[in-house]
Amino acid sequence: MAAKAIAIEIGYSLTKVCEVDYKAKTHKIYKSFTVTNGAEVVNDGALMVSQEYVENLRSALAANHVKTKQVVFTITSSKIASREVTIPYVKENRIADVVNANATDYFPVDLSQYQLAYTILGTIGETKGAQQYKLLVMAVPSALLSGYYDLAKALKLEVAAIDYASNSVFQVVKDECAKGKHMIVKIDERSSLVMAVENSVLTFTRSVSYGVDEVMETVMNTLCWGEVSSVEQAIRVLQRNDCIVPESGDGTGSEENGTKSAKEKAQEDVRDAVMPLINGITRVIDYYASRASGEAIERILITGAGADFKGLGEMLSREINMPVAVLKEAAGWNLMRNFKNECFSEYIACVGAAVAPLGFKRETEKRGREKAKKEGGEKGTNWAPLAYTVFGVGLVAAAALAAVPMIGYAKLTKTNMELKSEAGSLEDIIPIYNEYVAVKTERAMVGAMYEATESRNEGLEEFLGELEDKLPSNVNVVSFASDAYEVTINMKVQTKDDAGEAVEQMRTFHSLIPERVTVTSLVEEENEESGERVVNFTVTAAYQDVGYEPEEEITDDADEADTVE
Repeated sequence: MAAKAIAIEIGYSLTKVCEVDYKAKTHKIYKSFTVTNGAEVVNDGALMVSQEYVENLRSALAANHVKTKQVVFTITSSKIASREVTIPYVKENRIADVVNANATDYFPVDLSQYQLAYTILGTIGETKGAQQYKLLVMAVPSALLSGYYDLAKALKLEVAAIDYASNSVFQVVKDECAKGKHMIVKIDERSSLVMAVENSVLTFTRSVSYGVDEVMETVMNTLCWGEVSSVEQAIRVLQRNDCIVPESGDGTGSEENGTKSAKEKAQEDVRDAVMPLINGITRVIDYYASRASGEAIERILITGAGADFKGLGEMLSREINMPVAVLKEAAGWNLMRNFKNECFSEYIACVGAAVAPLGFKRETEKRGREKAKKEGGEKGTNWAPLAYTVFGVGLVAAAALAAVPMIGYAKLTKTNMELKSEAGSLEDIIPIYNEYVAVKTERAMVGAMYEATESRNEGLEEFLGELEDKLPSNVNVVSFASDAYEVTINMKVQTKDDAGEAVEQMRTFHSLIPERVTVTSLVEEENEESGERVVNFTVTAAYQDVGYEPEEEITDDADEADTVE
């Protein structure tokens, strides 16, 4: 029988708890329930546990007859840094050594305050000698882990592992995504995770700093769906009612005079609250799609606390122009049976946390386990008989060796002296090397800070120059709006052909992504007095990446010039 573990994910308002099999090949969920946090106990992954919260959680475990003593926490935090790296193809038990040896190159910070973990994303190269591992290496502040160990101690539980939420979700969906390219979006209260899984390999992870907390708050502030006084009630209301309704586009309400009902106004408020989340997810998916090679994205699955909100998937599908479905089942997991009639999306990270956790551990915990293992080995074995045997054999061997001349001793002594002399002559290099390492680290930190502040708006002058040079003269620009990712331009021309020519010209701009220059609206109007026709249209275009440089094209004229010379 497989060992059990309690899997816990602590959100801002609710704590999700599952009792599951720990590191088992077959997956079974025994119990699942939520606990209301009361006061805020988590801030960006860091715990601020009160005695009241501990008592509530302890009472919930007792009420659900959970007697398991091992606990696995799964956490989400912007403080957890991650890097995709490649390392030589070594034995798997040596990967940790390689990661630790190169950690300062991955994370230019004081790593004495962090703990590292990694997951294998795959291998690069076909031939055995040229293969490399592709890893996702993560660094978590040790101070962040301490809160979870303190909570486990207060609950009289033993921490089996601490996992990262993206890895927890991946363990559930990896067999479901065994073929093709899939996007998984986990929507939580104040943040969301966007992951790409290709052929059972996690290839991409990004966090979005928006969730559904504002959506739930909007529902709680209206009486259109009854009195809603708690987060749990707000979740159920959003799951069962048409609170999230995509905009119809006609700009009018249901009444003939164009006024909107109270319910329609409430739906509009909910729609406004959910749009930052939709836009954030859309930007990350577009970012991934623009850089991914090979097959197109096969499907997008949403999960997490907000996945079952009625209308959310439809709204996201409209924005990204791709089908979106709620994760209802996963290969190797009988989720519908385990959760029966309960919405299980909010438990998705919990059930996956105990499968193959990354295993973040405090340094004191690591040392304690190593010490216990060492002491256990010393106490558990009686080495006396073996020691006597070795001692006897050693006496015989010593007697034999005493008669053998010490061949090569003088040569080794000479080599040792030469190496010591060489080492002494190189001592002057040590300060230079230390200074080089310090400057390199500082340069990396400054570079990372600069890259984080770069924006496409810095190249706005370049785009305006292209607009002036390349846009046909018969195009009248009515309005212009730009952010860090895209530009929206309203224009007026005489004919639809002129509009098509303008769009084609914009697709030649070096500052724009050609395939993402699209017409979002086109209206043909006629002046009743003059009879003149005018075409109004809007173009939305995505900027190229910061620092993008187009490849230089070699024309036939240039080739001919080279030939003449």
